Amino acid sequence: MVHRGSPGSGSDLVGFDINKMESSEYFIAAPRRRAGRNRTVETLAGPGLRCSAFLLDYILTLLIPAVTLVLGVYIKRRWMAPVAATAIVTVGYLATAALIFINYIYFYVRHGQSFGKRFIGLRVVRTDGQPIDYKTAVLRHIAGYPLSLFFFGLGILWMLWDGKKQGWHDKLAKTIVVRD
Repeated sequence: MVHRGSPGSGSDLVGFDINKMESSEYFIAAPRRRAGRNRTVETLAGPGLRCSAFLLDYILTLLIPAVTLVLGVYIKRRWMAPVAATAIVTVGYLATAALIFINYIYFYVRHGQSFGKRFIGLRVVRTDGQPIDYKTAVLRHIAGYPLSLFFFGLGILWMLWDGKKQGWHDKLAKTIVVRD
């Protein structure tokens, strides 16, 4: 924008030539406005972004059992307390199961995103544009992912050549992944 006097005044950059600036003007670079872009049309997420989000979710999911297993082995060997070590590992597994439910079911229903998808900027919606419900989230994650992985991951790779970038788990649950 070009400002004269107070920083709040100015005009759009349409037709502006930086070489014809007067000495009393200064130039502030601002993001360009995308003319005519409809915000209701959502962009489908590509496999790279989806893989990145899944990797973040996977790391988060494995963090709890990794820490509790290391702690359990340490307690078992150093303190010679196998019962305490088993209890810590069991609590770790239960916490992991709770995290999986919260991240893959509850967050999807509540926000349309897992932790990884939120960090990357993706959202899962039904093909009719509505947010997903518990039935859809369970169908997508509990039935869809194992089915997609069963045939050597072909159901996951399916998004590479599918027009809507849907894997089998998406097709089964009638969902798409869009940029948020």
